[in-house]
Amino acid sequence: MMLEVEKIVKINKEEQNAFLRTFSRLPMNEKIEVMADHRKLVYKLKQMHGEISVSILSYAALIMSLQIYKTDQDKLNKLNITDLSLEEIRKITSKKAKVFLRKEFRKQTRRGALLGYWAVVRTLKNDEKYSFRKIESYLKKHHRFEVSYSLIAKVWNQLESKKELKNG
Repeated sequence: MMLEVEKIVKINKEEQNAFLRTFSRLPMNEKIEVMADHRKLVYKLKQMHGEISVSILSYAALIMSLQIYKTDQDKLNKLNITDLSLEEIRKITSKKAKVFLRKEFRKQTRRGALLGYWAVVRTLKNDEKYSFRKIESYLKKHHRFEVSYSLIAKVWNQLESKKELKNG
């Protein structure tokens, strides 16, 4: 069974798992786009490999649609727009804008989640005299919350400067 999949998608088990991990981290709207491509690929693979079970073909189609997604993302990062038409530039700009907004949204949600741990951060910083890097590792180890020390420092400076303005 695994050999059939590897023969169709032409990548090994480890690379397939890497694609599946990528899929698990995608936002919902991009997962839906990948699944739309998956559906189209299942029908094409069914025509080409009618003797193989549909479940195996569906899995192979998912891996292939993730390969296509990754290829598209790589192209977005390495494009030279001088060789493209206006319509292609418009599509690429739209995709890049979506990626940018997704990253900005993630930053906002990360900041909001950090505020949920703010009592822990204040205690570690004020009482235990932890550095921001130590606070980062503490949150990761004890709360399974990954956040960069630079974000902790940025939020700390914003909140503490507001507090000083109110007190001063």
